[in-house]
Amino acid sequence: MSDALPNYVLENHAKAVKMDLGDWLISNPLPAICERKYDGIRVFLFKSGSSLVISGKLGSVFTPKGNPTAFAKVPEFTHSPNRMILDGEYVSHDGLHLFDVLQVDDRDVRSLPLEERRRILDEILKGTGLEVEIHRAKTVRDIEELRNEYVSKGFEGLIVKNPLSKYGQANSWLKLKRFDTIDCFVIDFEDTPERRRTGIARSWFVGLYDSPGQIVNIGKVGSFLETVDPRSIRIGTVIEVRFQQVTEDRKLRAPFILRIRHDKAAAECSFSQIDPSNKKREQ
Repeated sequence: MSDALPNYVLENHAKAVKMDLGDWLISNPLPAICERKYDGIRVFLFKSGSSLVISGKLGSVFTPKGNPTAFAKVPEFTHSPNRMILDGEYVSHDGLHLFDVLQVDDRDVRSLPLEERRRILDEILKGTGLEVEIHRAKTVRDIEELRNEYVSKGFEGLIVKNPLSKYGQANSWLKLKRFDTIDCFVIDFEDTPERRRTGIARSWFVGLYDSPGQIVNIGKVGSFLETVDPRSIRIGTVIEVRFQQVTEDRKLRAPFILRIRHDKAAAECSFSQIDPSNKKREQ
């Protein structure tokens, strides 16, 4: 049972792609729904009767009794459906934020358009403060101004969504982050004299999966924030890397490690983050 909920989240959570806004709009014409991008852990909230459980996609499961901090701002939902599954983000210093719904009682609502799912969600969350604020963008300028506003306030960026899309529909959610960043994984380390002396690597080779499932080496990174502990970086570790551009030979220019992604698996790191023509797990 301990793995059932995380596995369900991992297999069913809708994914946002990273691509050029203009390319995204070809398949997702305006207007669009825009939401602030939260820098937390992707979770589902499960309700069955009076029981509430929050589960992440990589093994984390939280209950009101075992994890009271996570539920500090979560109501009992006594007037909500008897059973439901809600999608959201948990931010450690801020709490739970919910932005979509997958199931209400015995009804799977994933095939409904986002606009309709949001109306259902708003009714469930009315007065709780857990709902994610949305903005409706009618023009590209609306999207760009909202992204710039969020970035100027120090937030992670913006998620742009097709209001007519089904839950999990390919390429219907777009990430617009404050930097050009990707989530990649360590495929090897540079064997330097310092590493042989201390046992701690200070530079790593990183990779992504392409559409056939092969690993693409996208170069070496040896710079990182002070908050990143190099002792925690091993082969297979997922890291978020900021970069200036991708070279013609598919290497990152001026890469810099922002953080270790404990909430993400290597299998989720696809080359479509920097080349939308390479689709793998987003589909």
